[in-house]
Amino acid sequence: MQRSRIGVLGERGVALAVAIFALVVVGALVAGAFFVGMQEQRVGRNTIKLEQAFSSAEQGAQLAVANWNAQGYNQLAFGDSVTFGGTISGRRGWYRGSIRRMNRLLYLVRSEGFGPDSATRQQVGLLVRLRPVEVDIAAALETQGATKIGGSSQIDGNDNPPGGWSCPPNQPALPGIRITDSTQITTSGCGGLSCVDGSVKVEEDPNINDSTLTTFGDATFDDLKSMATKIVPGGNYQIDWAASGGQCNTALVTNWGDPDNPTGVCGSYFPIIWVDGDISINGDVGQGVLVVDGNLNVQGGFNFYGPVIVRGALSTQGTGGHFNGGVVAANINLDQNSVLGDAVINYSSCALVKALNSSAPGSLMQERSWVTLY
Repeated sequence: MQRSRIGVLGERGVALAVAIFALVVVGALVAGAFFVGMQEQRVGRNTIKLEQAFSSAEQGAQLAVANWNAQGYNQLAFGDSVTFGGTISGRRGWYRGSIRRMNRLLYLVRSEGFGPDSATRQQVGLLVRLRPVEVDIAAALETQGATKIGGSSQIDGNDNPPGGWSCPPNQPALPGIRITDSTQITTSGCGGLSCVDGSVKVEEDPNINDSTLTTFGDATFDDLKSMATKIVPGGNYQIDWAASGGQCNTALVTNWGDPDNPTGVCGSYFPIIWVDGDISINGDVGQGVLVVDGNLNVQGGFNFYGPVIVRGALSTQGTGGHFNGGVVAANINLDQNSVLGDAVINYSSCALVKALNSSAPGSLMQERSWVTLY
């Protein structure tokens, strides 16, 4: 009987030990579950913060490209950079970054994004390329319609660098006039085409037509409107640069930059100008890319630097217009172009390159433009 009782007491002692051990195991499992759950929660929270930082960085980079400041960015020297920054709406983070010019057309955009508490950050990079309007200037004046020239006008296909500009070496001369049929040219006080100069005075090309004069790379004439940085209704205008608060007033419809003062507040402003209809201009100066969806009439001194593309006819008289770059008068209605008075049309490779590159928007490279830096 005594042994049996001792045996029962021994079994009870084992049961207590097993129960305690089980409680320890269960406690360890519960503690492990709590630890794993807490770690999962922290990992999830950190992942959210990282994604917020990544989203901030990506949005900052995309905004830098979408809001490309051609007046500032396109004038950077190779290797120079500018900074940008901002916040994400809804308190979801903020970003900062830089835009560095790599060569004539290529830029590196670096954007560093932060979460709402600034404890996490991500950085992305974008390769951006300038996309100038592809204007192929093949003569000082290119047209398919009848053209009358005379007076003291001058059409020159030799390369004429603008005075006061920093320009590369001159390029080979182009024809003075390129036209479908040279018999369509009439003169008044310009015997023997004495007012025309170039590699040849007149180049005749029967292949010139509406399509060849209104297609620019893979863009049509109408596509240029979506690329324009300034839309001007048809009408009568006096064009001149203007400043406000010490800054170039680019919002003013009649401000087309200041070619006479390259280092002035509007000297680096080269807009792509779309004129919606016929326009008459009486002074003074402008620069950029001028696209006229109608006829262009100049009745007074007006100096423009860059390519001029006219869907209709070109007409100058009196003091006349001075165009430095090249003029394409598509003349789709086959009205007569008139280059009279003191009008001047000079081919200028420097004015063309400067205007086209300075007005070009930035766009992502088609392949491998995006990378996560860290």
